[in-house]
Amino acid sequence: MKYTGKRVSIHWVKAILAAAESLGIMPNKILAELRLNLDLEHNQPGFLSLEQTQAIWQKAEALSANPYFGLHMGTRVRPSYFNAVSYVAMTSDTLLAAYGNFTRFLPLISEGAVMDMVHEGQSVWVRFVPRPDETPFSRHQVESVVALILTFSRWLVGEEIRPSAVHFSHNPGPDMAEYRAVFGVEPQFNQEFSGIQIPRPFLSRVPIEADPGLNALHKSHAEQLLAAHQNTSWEAKVIQIIIESGHFALSREQVAERLNISTRTLQRRLQEEHTSFLEVMDAQRKQKAEALIYRTKKSLKEIALDLGFAEPSTFYRACHRWFDQTPNAMRAAHGESENL
Repeated sequence: MKYTGKRVSIHWVKAILAAAESLGIMPNKILAELRLNLDLEHNQPGFLSLEQTQAIWQKAEALSANPYFGLHMGTRVRPSYFNAVSYVAMTSDTLLAAYGNFTRFLPLISEGAVMDMVHEGQSVWVRFVPRPDETPFSRHQVESVVALILTFSRWLVGEEIRPSAVHFSHNPGPDMAEYRAVFGVEPQFNQEFSGIQIPRPFLSRVPIEADPGLNALHKSHAEQLLAAHQNTSWEAKVIQIIIESGHFALSREQVAERLNISTRTLQRRLQEEHTSFLEVMDAQRKQKAEALIYRTKKSLKEIALDLGFAEPSTFYRACHRWFDQTPNAMRAAHGESENL
C-alpha cells in the first residue's frame, strides 16, 4: 500500500473503527467497502494517508447515521490510541505539561492537524486546527478531538474537569443536550476556531501516573520517533520501524517487507548512507540499553531479554563493547548494583 501526502497513525484509525464498532458497525465492513486491507492486530501498516483516513471517517459516519458519531468517539478515548504520545502525557508533572507534550508530538498521531495553547486570563485554550490535504474535515472529526481532549484530561488526573468554554468553527448538531452532556457547558458554534478552554486551577493538577524518570525516558523515545518520522533517510525509516515494533527481534527481511522494498534494495540504500542494517540495529540496542540501565529498576536479566539477547552473558559482552564497562559497573556508578 503506497501513501502520499500527510499521514495518520494506524492507532488513530483503530480509534475510529472502535467507535464505529461500539455503534454496531463492524470495522471489516468499513474496510471492505473501501477496499482497504489492514492488519489491525499487528498495527500494519503503521500509517495511512490522510485521504484514506478521511474516507474511513466518511464511511463510518454514513453507516452509523448517528448525528453525534464524533462526540461519542471522543468520550470513548483510550490511551493506546495515542501510543508513544500517551506515555509522555501520562508521566508529565502537570496537566499543562501534558498538553504541551501532546501538542509537540501530535504528528506521531496525525499530520492532518495541529494543536496549540493560548493563555487567556485565568485559563488556557487548547485549540485544534485541521490541515487537510484535499477533503475538508467533517463536523464529527473536529468534535471527536475536542471531546477527547477533555476525556483524556479527566483520565490523566482522575477527577472531573469542567471547561470554561468550548468553541467550534462549524454549525451545531440538532440537539444541544448532547453537547452539554459531554462538556458540561453549552458550546458556541461558528466561532473563529475550535477548541476547549480549561480554567487555570486545573492546569496544575498532577497526573496519576506522573513520574519524572519515566517521563524523561518516554520523552526521549518520542523525540526519537518524531525525528525519524520527519526524516526521509533510509536509516531513519529503519529506526522508526524498530522503535514501533517494541522489540529487537526484527530481521532485515521483515524490515524490508514493511518498507515495501526488497532486502537487497534496503541493503543498497543503507550502504549509500554509509551504514548497514546490523549497524543500525546495534546502535538502537546500545541506546535502549543505556536508558534501561540508568532510568529503570528492571533487573539486568530483564533488560537483556528486552534487548533481544538470549543469554545475559551476551548482553554483558555487548555492554563492554559499547560502554567499555559492565552493566553492573554502570549501575554502581549511579548508586545501584546488581549481579547478573
